[in-house]
Amino acid sequence: MATPEDRNARLGTASIVVLTHDRLQALDVCLSTLEQRTTVPAEFWIVDNGSTDGTGDYLSEWCARLNAAGGRAETIRLETNAGVCARNVALRRATGDFILQVDDDVIVGPGWDRALLSAFSNPAVGAAGQEGFFIDWAGLLAGPWVAPNFLSAHRPQPGEFCDLVMGFCWAWRHLQAPVGSIAIGVGGRLESVGAEKGETLPAFLYDERFNPFWHEETDLQLQIKAASYRIRCVPPIATHRSMKDAAAARANDPMIGLHHAADHERLLIEKWADHRGSLALELDRRG
Repeated sequence: MATPEDRNARLGTASIVVLTHDRLQALDVCLSTLEQRTTVPAEFWIVDNGSTDGTGDYLSEWCARLNAAGGRAETIRLETNAGVCARNVALRRATGDFILQVDDDVIVGPGWDRALLSAFSNPAVGAAGQEGFFIDWAGLLAGPWVAPNFLSAHRPQPGEFCDLVMGFCWAWRHLQAPVGSIAIGVGGRLESVGAEKGETLPAFLYDERFNPFWHEETDLQLQIKAASYRIRCVPPIATHRSMKDAAAARANDPMIGLHHAADHERLLIEKWADHRGSLALELDRRG
């Protein structure tokens, strides 16, 4: 009979990435729950995006305690808020087989990590998460939009393939690509300044043109589909506290709003309108 260690080894290793900015109370709940409910071999990368509320001291203590207990956790402290794409700093350092991206106000459920990683037993799967969506290509080309009318009204069920999943808690294959190789997702080529011969960088990085936020996860998931992978919807694994409703979202984080949406929607159209064939959208597969 396979031991838990054997089963974990088959699932692979995880790099759990959490980005935070001045939400110490929510972060404490998030990390405490992650610590209690993560069962696969994992390293933690916490990006402190210029916090001024004591987050830095808290993270120093949290990482020290976890490392002393035999875990691996590291804080990356940025002097100023570099937007959501600051996650790239952690992605470049991560060593796991998979990236598990978790927002700092998320509460993961029991078995969350195994539910995500189990989806990758199918080699065609490049990403997995809860609450999937199908892209309506006509709606995409009709943008810009205020409501997400580029999403089909038909919703995938857990276990089905989809085009997008909710970005507050999801996972993807942490693949490497040679520096200078073509990367549709990062505006052309992976950066090569100061690169040594043979150096690699993550194949999937956040496109920093989507800073400070809005549609950065949409774009990253389209990068993964453009690399010939599929995305699988899994059962609910986490609760996103600030996105229960619009009023709660604005109360929790005043940055959540539509003021960047239109520009980033136009950017999505500009970037992906000519790549329908490479995306292999699920509704296209169904005819």
